[in-house]
Amino acid sequence: MPLFDQKLEQKPDQKSDIHPSLKPFWQALQQQDLARAKSLLQQLLQAFPEHSLCWLAASHFAEQSQQAVKALEFARRAQALAPETFSVRLRLLECLLLCQQSAAAQTLASELISSAPDEALTLSRLALQLSQLQQYDTAARLYQRALQLQPDNATLHFNYATMLRICGELAQAEQHVLSALQLAPGDAEAWHFLAGLRKQTPDSNHASAIRAQLARPDLSPKDQVQLYYALAKTLEDLQHYQASFQALSQGARIRRQHLHYQLEQDLAVMDAIADTFDASLMQQAAPGCASAEPIFILGLPRAGSTLLERFLGCSPQVQLAGELNNFAQCLQQAIRQLHPARPAMEKMDKVAMVRQSAGVNWQQLGQAYLDSTRPLTGQKPHFVDKLPLNFLYLGLIALALPKAKIIHIQRDPMDHAYAIYKHLFANAYPFSYDLTELGRYMQGYQQLMQHWQQLLPGRIHQVQYEQLVRQPEQVVPALFTFCELPWQDDYLNFHQLNQQASATGSASQIRQPVYQSSLQRWRHFSNELAPLRPWLQTDSTTD
Repeated sequence: MPLFDQKLEQKPDQKSDIHPSLKPFWQALQQQDLARAKSLLQQLLQAFPEHSLCWLAASHFAEQSQQAVKALEFARRAQALAPETFSVRLRLLECLLLCQQSAAAQTLASELISSAPDEALTLSRLALQLSQLQQYDTAARLYQRALQLQPDNATLHFNYATMLRICGELAQAEQHVLSALQLAPGDAEAWHFLAGLRKQTPDSNHASAIRAQLARPDLSPKDQVQLYYALAKTLEDLQHYQASFQALSQGARIRRQHLHYQLEQDLAVMDAIADTFDASLMQQAAPGCASAEPIFILGLPRAGSTLLERFLGCSPQVQLAGELNNFAQCLQQAIRQLHPARPAMEKMDKVAMVRQSAGVNWQQLGQAYLDSTRPLTGQKPHFVDKLPLNFLYLGLIALALPKAKIIHIQRDPMDHAYAIYKHLFANAYPFSYDLTELGRYMQGYQQLMQHWQQLLPGRIHQVQYEQLVRQPEQVVPALFTFCELPWQDDYLNFHQLNQQASATGSASQIRQPVYQSSLQRWRHFSNELAPLRPWLQTDSTTD
């Protein structure tokens, strides 16, 4: 629940002071008591139907109830009642982004930047929305401005540090996350962030401080996970491999215990995809969207896609769009259009959705995807979408965007599995916290990619990570040739030429030249990673 209601309670923007009436509603919503919150909200709207704060409350209730369209509708009602009120317009921006209306959000955000008041909480909220629009530099400046107003706010220091890391200002990021930890030493997320900013050394590390935090009796499971992963990263940097893996497995075990995930469902989906998208369908399908703008980099996370993206971003013809979930979202909308009578909130079985996806209009799907990426894309001839899980939609991409370039990056399976296992993802890849589940998922992924290769000869450009880092002077020009992009030798110095922001887990590493230190790293943990071996197709599992 956002904290902005505290500001609203202090500064009513209409004459009628309804804030005492709003307080019980906000408390119920914060406590996840949706039934009571709904009842209180109905009373508020009946008593104060012309008050913008009531419609703001309704907007937040709708969001909490997973009704994004309603949240936007109620935010517009609030704006109609208080069109110049900054807090109302900021809420409208949040809802536009919630509904993926990026173009309208971009326009409104530009207006809000120039009129933002000197209120730390408001500036912080606006900065968060700008980061979602990938305006990282502007978001950083707003966090900096908020910090000038509240220099002792640990959250602002941490948020500013996250923007600095994305923008490549790693030393400044470390300073501010250390400031955050001085103000809030129990912030487990900040400890995890700090450990990942650079390679820890014997002379400069925080292993003792992290261990001291882990000894606290009041830690939540989430805090334990963050701290164990921070400790594992630190100890691996210090080459204390056995202790590192012990911490890592502890963190992964706790994380897996608190996930509602069934691997069998994902494997069934992959089987259904391969069964549905066969040679007959691919040959009979109608033409898709003719645009050659998209370049897809796909596979599994931690394979080296960000490095590949950085090379492509050296070209003045290429815009880096990051990891876009747009194709999957547009596909879901296209499937729902096949069943307009189905209630919007009713969930469809994933396997059923796979079967239904074979009947969508390919041209419309491709165009919808392109439109959904605007205004982030469209200023350059090409853009890169590097969402790894697009490998699930590869057949759909080939049909909807027949001129798009598709690049599959892979690496040594054991190295890849370890790289995935040791990374703490925010809300994705739930299969990554148990070695057997990870191995089985990777096996399913390998089998599906083999299916795509057989089904789409010549459409998928393969890049092997090991070859990329050992022989970039051969691999990268070949990549540019496949993408029909002009090549220049100085593109090999991508870390100097390409200073675009990166919000991925590799945001720190991509500021360096190509390095080979991550190759065969799994061998430090060959015994611990033994549960992976039966599932992975690899020659590296034999010592």
